[in-house]
Amino acid sequence: MQGAFGTVTIDGKMWNQIALRPVVPVWKFAVALDLVFYFDQDGNIHKDEWDFSNPEAIKNTIIDKIYYIRYGLKQDPLYFKVGSLDRVDMGYGILVNAYSNAIQYPQVRKVGLDYKVKTKFGTFEGFVNDFKENIGLTGLRLKSPLLSSLPVALSFVIDRNQYLGLRDGDNDGVPDIVDAFPINSSYAIDSDSDGLADSHPDELDRDGDGYLDAGDINDIHAWWDDLGNTVGVDFSNESYYDSLPDGSIDLAPDPLNVNKDSDPIGAIALDIGYPVLTQEKLSVKLYAQAAKMLGETVHPKKGNGNLALGTGLVPLGVLTIFGPAQLNLEYRMIPKGQFEFGYWNRSYQIERATFSNVDSLGMQVRTKEQRLGRYGRQNGYFASLSLKLGSLLKAGAAYQDLTGEIWNSDLAEYEENKNKNFLASLSLSKSISKIKSARWFYQQQNVPNPFKFEPSESTVMGYRVGIGLGSGMVLNYTFQRTYRDLNGDGRVDGPDETINITTIETSFTF
Repeated sequence: MQGAFGTVTIDGKMWNQIALRPVVPVWKFAVALDLVFYFDQDGNIHKDEWDFSNPEAIKNTIIDKIYYIRYGLKQDPLYFKVGSLDRVDMGYGILVNAYSNAIQYPQVRKVGLDYKVKTKFGTFEGFVNDFKENIGLTGLRLKSPLLSSLPVALSFVIDRNQYLGLRDGDNDGVPDIVDAFPINSSYAIDSDSDGLADSHPDELDRDGDGYLDAGDINDIHAWWDDLGNTVGVDFSNESYYDSLPDGSIDLAPDPLNVNKDSDPIGAIALDIGYPVLTQEKLSVKLYAQAAKMLGETVHPKKGNGNLALGTGLVPLGVLTIFGPAQLNLEYRMIPKGQFEFGYWNRSYQIERATFSNVDSLGMQVRTKEQRLGRYGRQNGYFASLSLKLGSLLKAGAAYQDLTGEIWNSDLAEYEENKNKNFLASLSLSKSISKIKSARWFYQQQNVPNPFKFEPSESTVMGYRVGIGLGSGMVLNYTFQRTYRDLNGDGRVDGPDETINITTIETSFTF
């Protein structure tokens, strides 16, 4: 039995944490539960993890308690893992590359599925992001040898509703950020912000202008009678006694409801590989990839309508494994634009759907798909290297350098520019003295120069350090930083657009 206690940041507030994490090995199965309680300085319990208010909440609460259920290992003929997914890749990564459903943990807990099945007919592998979304995002790859030495694979990915990436604490379908009552599933709209929902039976003046605009005939009569008592006039014999006095009712528009509104996106990909050299400590493989994204994005110039999503090509890639190192090199092409390599990546759950507050339009939802309109024709190269430094360290880095058409908002046209990605990670393979574990990572994508380290919504950075305290106790410090462009100005700056997740806990075994 494992346990932990400490503090964690949830939605910008510090909560104390007590957790029990039993791990039960049975044959090739391993079952790990996450039974956690968060409470503040006043003893109030964070209720999201223990919500039994309705059937949907009960289902999500039970699913939340699964940290993972695993069968076998990835290299086995049959493997699956249900729960928190730290990294998912499909094929050579043209669609899915380092996807994680745990990027916002513990603020957002997701229970997904990663699986692989090897048969004589080929290999089937795929993933599901979260069963609480009723399978919102899923991917499948089928690999079968066309010839004995020429494996061909077909991949599919679909996100049936990108809006499911928005948080909805009361499960009423209305995201918290536009829900006037985010912890009450019965109401969502309050046009005059007076604390009474527009649909509440006691709300007779929904727009707050002082004139009655809702209610049955008795409510209308009561309103006129109250007014008459105040001004000393009997309105009961007037022709308008049965009428509503407010001829202009200005109400808030219906907010986004993910149960009624959806915005899907999908993709299909084909890849083929050819092993040139296969030895014990040296192997070389050539491969090619092609992918077509399915859906529409918004043209960045207002009034120009929508654009069909585009195609990405890797006419030549090289995968080399030599000793403790693995090197990938690719030439990449986007012939007509509106495409992103490795679209479903580590930061996808953050970029999937966000809100920005545009002054002239109010709160607007933006999906990652809508940003693809900024990218036109491009080509360039990609390189990645992963390396084991003895038995002590693991390091990895990836770099993309594309040149082509990038939308310039100031000029209101596409211009020739760079589109670069940079990812890096470093971790301990085994403990050093009292440092039991350590990991650092950094990611920034789709920027002209990632080495200027100017944050964007694609920026993810963080680290985790575990320090042994003796007697089986380990102090774990975890920090992660991401960003949100809340005002829609294309930049992220200031504390309101910086999201930090900090966890300090002491884990123990008993």
